[in-house]
Amino acid sequence: MMEQKVEDLLIYDLIFSDIDFFSIDLSEFAEDIYDYDKFIFKIKKILKKSKVEVIKSNIIANTKTVIWELRIKK
Repeated sequence: MMEQKVEDLLIYDLIFSDIDFFSIDLSEFAEDIYDYDKFIFKIKKILKKSKVEVIKSNIIANTKTVIWELRIKK
């Protein structure tokens, strides 16, 4: 339940905030590394429906975490 609330807050920020660059720790939203792609696809689909354009999308992985860097345009 807590993960869903955090995810909802992220989606709200992506759509409505003035911020255009996000650095998202994927481990906060998906427990399994194999679910990261599903999460990213889901968020991109929501952004597209909300008329938010993804300008740049990078995945940065290291031994401790995986970060999704995302630049958007509203």
